[in-house]
Amino acid sequence: MSARRQEEKWATNYLRRLESSFGGQLDPASFRKIVNSYSIYIPMICDAFMGLRGRKTSAQEKERMLLYFICSTIFDDFCDRKELSRELLYRISYESEQYQPTRVEERLFLHAHLALKGFVADQSLYEEITRELFRVQVDSDKQFDPAISQEELTRITLGKGGYSVLLCHFYFDSPACAIEQACWYRLGGIIQLTNDLFDIYKDLEQGSVTLPNRMESAYEFSDYFMGEVTAIEKAIAMLPYDTSRRQDFLSGVMGICSFGSLALHRLRELQGQEERLPNLRQLPRKALVVDMEQATNIWYCIKFTYRKTKAWQLSIVAAN
Repeated sequence: MSARRQEEKWATNYLRRLESSFGGQLDPASFRKIVNSYSIYIPMICDAFMGLRGRKTSAQEKERMLLYFICSTIFDDFCDRKELSRELLYRISYESEQYQPTRVEERLFLHAHLALKGFVADQSLYEEITRELFRVQVDSDKQFDPAISQEELTRITLGKGGYSVLLCHFYFDSPACAIEQACWYRLGGIIQLTNDLFDIYKDLEQGSVTLPNRMESAYEFSDYFMGEVTAIEKAIAMLPYDTSRRQDFLSGVMGICSFGSLALHRLRELQGQEERLPNLRQLPRKALVVDMEQATNIWYCIKFTYRKTKAWQLSIVAAN
């Protein structure tokens, strides 16, 4: 927690200076989201991936990650608040040098976007991934259509999470092999599913269709979620690093996966022995919101992480 507070303080000061240099202020909610996202990602995700190399995230890499969260948060605002049309979203993303910003948000986005793009070594792959992410982000409007197909909803959900997290690997000094890139992508999908599990009540209120708030059986969805967890476990086993580093990485990833497992555990309790969940729209907020300050919930996540790490360790020993 102390590491996160240190990152929060640094990010807040950096962002304040950046606002000052561009002559404006971000919406307070957007400011908090940038700082919070950054301060969570550095110790939980970035340090986990860099730990495979026996090191922590460097100061320069941290700065690039903060620029990334400036980009991603402001772009989300452009989309969610309908602040820019689809045409303007395309122009600010892919015709950045010619784009004429009119607000501080646009100026900050362009500053961060161009700085990050200038650092990336593999411009061809970067262009491919950013275009995939752009597509699923603008397509997320389809989630307000109750008739959206399950296939399309799955594509948008896993793509939105997967490509946004995969994009992060470009901003590190150490290149990532194809298997490691697959881990970035799969982790992003799991994070998106977890966020949607935690936001069931809010998304239902806002009329947004997600895989979790459309589920009929918590048991079936748990099987689906754990299938995604198993896939990333297998990918980690294939990483070209020594076993101890892979195990430490696996433990960190399972810690992240434990949050989604916890949310589904609570939903299974709601369903009980019934064939289907009760109508989620008719449940009170308290029944759908997961309180991560409760000791029982914290303990569940600790046990999940320990058991998954131990099982993975035994599977590696058996394979050798």
